[in-house]
Amino acid sequence: MPISHIEMSYTFDPAQIQRIIDLKKYNSVLCLDGSLPDPNFILGLDLPIIATDGAANQLVDANVIPDVVIGDLDSIRPNLMLQLNCIQMDDQNSSDFQKALNHMQRSGLLPSIILGMNGGYADHIINNINIFSDCDGSIFLTQGMIGIRITHESTLSLPINAKLSIMGFPRALVSTSGLRWDLSRSRIEFCGHNSWFNRALTGTVDIIVHTGQALVMVYLEGIVDAGVNTESWG
Repeated sequence: MPISHIEMSYTFDPAQIQRIIDLKKYNSVLCLDGSLPDPNFILGLDLPIIATDGAANQLVDANVIPDVVIGDLDSIRPNLMLQLNCIQMDDQNSSDFQKALNHMQRSGLLPSIILGMNGGYADHIINNINIFSDCDGSIFLTQGMIGIRITHESTLSLPINAKLSIMGFPRALVSTSGLRWDLSRSRIEFCGHNSWFNRALTGTVDIIVHTGQALVMVYLEGIVDAGVNTESWG
């Protein structure tokens, strides 16, 4: 089944995300051609909506009209090219994601909330994460998870027992406070040793990146596994 036919069904609780990170500091929403959330969530952000050409099909089918569509336009339905504000970029040395980011940088639309990172084949997802490593200040939201790039120090307000992973992006020297398995000037890197499936012990988690950069991925729902023996999450 083509990626553009994925049903937009999952949603987020904006108040829950707002507890972790301030959604008001972002200048746009970028929709990639992956699994997208419920259209009411996208519209509720009240931000300019940028779409890569494949994502435009999903959005229009869900009655969401993007402000601009960017890419080589090989995936968008021909009739939509006549109806939407489209910017065609034929450079085959960059992906539609990169093309969109370059336009958004020039247009003052960054930092952005990026949706649709996790759709498609595994190599597409890995490439999206690789591109995200250069997205200074932006975040990504996928089903049940938020991704945050950290280069210095950050304090996150998390529910008790919230599950999260910290990955070198591609490498970092990291210390933390407030986790079940805290790091102390630990070297993490992709691919290599990282802090996978950790847990928040307190409502405030401090993450210090001494050198390099880290990708922090926080689960937005309660996960019960070997890391927590109760269903408490809050």
